[in-house]
Amino acid sequence: MNMKKKYILWGLLACMALFTSCYEEDTLTPTEGGIELRFKVPQGNNSWDDDIAQIYEDYNVYLIYKDLQRADFNRSWTGISYGSGYEGQGCVNDEMTNYYVEFMKKHIFAYLNPPITSKVLPMYWYLGYNVYSKGVLEVGGVILASWIVPIHENYDGLDYWCTCMFGEDNPSDPYLIPTDRALLDRRRKMILAPVLEKAVKAGNIIIPEEFEVGFDHVTNLIAGLGMEDDPNYYLTRGYPGSVNTYVFNSISEPANNSYPPTNEETFIGYMHLSMYYNQARLAEVYPADKYPFLTEKFAFVQKYLKDKYQIDLEAIANGPEDWDLPLPPIPETPDEE
Repeated sequence: MNMKKKYILWGLLACMALFTSCYEEDTLTPTEGGIELRFKVPQGNNSWDDDIAQIYEDYNVYLIYKDLQRADFNRSWTGISYGSGYEGQGCVNDEMTNYYVEFMKKHIFAYLNPPITSKVLPMYWYLGYNVYSKGVLEVGGVILASWIVPIHENYDGLDYWCTCMFGEDNPSDPYLIPTDRALLDRRRKMILAPVLEKAVKAGNIIIPEEFEVGFDHVTNLIAGLGMEDDPNYYLTRGYPGSVNTYVFNSISEPANNSYPPTNEETFIGYMHLSMYYNQARLAEVYPADKYPFLTEKFAFVQKYLKDKYQIDLEAIANGPEDWDLPLPPIPETPDEE
């Protein structure tokens, strides 16, 4: 190789090294485990900071409740185009921070364990206020209308997840503020359902071979009123549908003449439905004398997860006995940061 080509090669390598160092400096910073944190932690010296430190020690995730800027919410794997993305901020008072941390302790981490969440949870979990995106109706370059879309949960951040329970009043699309037990139950399940689903997909929860015995994942399913006596009726075949995990308040049934879900999707569906309904309600919705195969699979999934992974789906469905948490004061208009 002649000298001119060597200089060109060294120049390219130097440029690549400079680019890489600039990128790393912008996204990751060295301190803990070779990565410097984007936030100063602990963020205070209150009792909840001790709880946050314990959660980090057990689960390797930092609960971040303040010093959140727009750029923190828009660290995405997919990229954010100019003018779009998320807006939001951290907790606006101590009562809100305390509420969030108590909720995470009693309603979330009480039902998980580190082997299940390993490589599932992100580095940061934001506890947000008034987190939203903006919907826009645009025709021919002219914006005809825009509206706020509350972001209750976000699991798509580059190095973060976000939970937002409180925000500015928006009657047409309100934040799911847990003002009663039913809403608090939904918020708990909206978080835990995706965590357990990700644990299955990450291989932290292994679907046993016995689960698939008896299923036919090839023949089309039948659904719809008046079709209950058909041998391919979806419930008779053991396919109870799937839960809408975004708001956790509805179940999607298979479409008529549709392919069955995969074995993994079926297992996850049973897991989510066992969180959606407790066992007493499951027995009412899917009576054993009518759907014995389905009843057998529900019992199998619940026992398997409890015995092998210490995940109690019935406990998640019912929630803690000491479920109530005093709501924090919520400002009418969010503070601007």
